[in-house]
Amino acid sequence: MRLSEVAGLLGGRWREGADPWITGAASLADAGPGDLCFVAGPERLADAEASRAEAFLVGPGVELARPAIEVERPYEAFARFLAGLLPDPDRLYPPGVHPTAVVDPTARVAARSVGPYCVVGAGAEIGEGCRLAPHVTIGCDARLGRDCVLHAQVTVREGCRLGDRVTVHAGTVIGADGFGYLPGPRGMLKIPQVGIVEIGDDVELGACVTIDRATTGRTVIGAGSKLDNQVHIAHNVKIGRSCALSAQTGIAGSSVLGDGVVAGGQVGIGDHRVIGDGVRIGAQSGVTRDLAAGATVFGCPALDFQESFRDTAALRRLPAALARLRTLENRLAAAGIPEDPKTPKEPNREK
Repeated sequence: MRLSEVAGLLGGRWREGADPWITGAASLADAGPGDLCFVAGPERLADAEASRAEAFLVGPGVELARPAIEVERPYEAFARFLAGLLPDPDRLYPPGVHPTAVVDPTARVAARSVGPYCVVGAGAEIGEGCRLAPHVTIGCDARLGRDCVLHAQVTVREGCRLGDRVTVHAGTVIGADGFGYLPGPRGMLKIPQVGIVEIGDDVELGACVTIDRATTGRTVIGAGSKLDNQVHIAHNVKIGRSCALSAQTGIAGSSVLGDGVVAGGQVGIGDHRVIGDGVRIGAQSGVTRDLAAGATVFGCPALDFQESFRDTAALRRLPAALARLRTLENRLAAAGIPEDPKTPKEPNREK
């Protein structure tokens, strides 16, 4: 499209002048002729001037001596432009039921596409517009709402429920048994896991996510929440609306997360914890206590981020402090001043 046409598509203001052809999109560093980029703010103007991009999306009042479209939120507009570059879904998921798919006669399937080697169990329901990539398994009595997309080798176990417009990436398992065992004289007695997983509308699950079914009742992922790759959600966890959990986060059983919780990568949350609305948890933090709404925490154990940063800074100074302490002890010993008998002796590390 011409740049002026892109402006009309995005609802932006084309700064009249050059009207080049736009054939793709890229970052400022990787862009070449024909590419559209966005400029997040005035601090990126120098990078934009040095870029080989054809044109730019800029915010109000940002002056750039290059072909540009002015929009209220450049990154959001760029995301909408990228959506237009996605491949045709009917090419990725050809309409119809592939002849190698196995669909139980009692299942109700209104899906637009059921790919090769899919299996749909007895009593399952798949809503209109759903697309199932190859090797997807839908267990008996499971339910999918409208317009869901399940990528290759996704498994939705028996009885689990997905809302509308849920996207599940390759290799994810929804509804495996929760980790429930009762130690006893005969070993570990398995506790039957008879609950389900319930996933709200507009949820996106990354690749290789595992969400365990509840022991009884439901494991819940709230509407609009996004889970990155390799996130694990244990049995009976309840996650609120519009949460964002980064890769390799793990949440132990029966914990409750409020709305809008954000967790960095490799966060661990202990069992039966309550995390309030809007809590932000830094990467690799270990949460061992309840967190009040709006808290920002970091570290293991997770503390208020300012307190945790102070502790981290103090730990970095510890080797130097110990060296000074040894120097003082040596001076005291040389002066004939006896050690305090109440002070524990440091082990001889030279041995």
